[in-house]
Amino acid sequence: MSNDFELDSLIKTMASEHRPELPSPGLIWWRAEILRKQQEKERIERPLVIMRRAILGFCVVVLAGLWMSQSDEIRAILAGGALPVAPLLLAAVLIGALFIGVMWWTASEA
Repeated sequence: MSNDFELDSLIKTMASEHRPELPSPGLIWWRAEILRKQQEKERIERPLVIMRRAILGFCVVVLAGLWMSQSDEIRAILAGGALPVAPLLLAAVLIGALFIGVMWWTASEA
């Protein structure tokens, strides 16, 4: 029982002696300024991010439309053997476009 009493008195003593240390007003102001500037930057860049995504979607739709409208000619080129590197070239273009899109997307998020 005495251990509980000693522990209780020790905790009360430590609590009464503890004084919380607040950061200086200059530091609080500096952090608030940084947060305000980050929010302002995000607010300013929001239309650019939206337009980049809209343009990316538009380009994908146009590319798909062109691909569908020319599908017979593309199939003839790929199946005809007239241009044996066409599948490799097409794959390289698609991978390159995907790579550029991913880089663009991550750059706009940063």
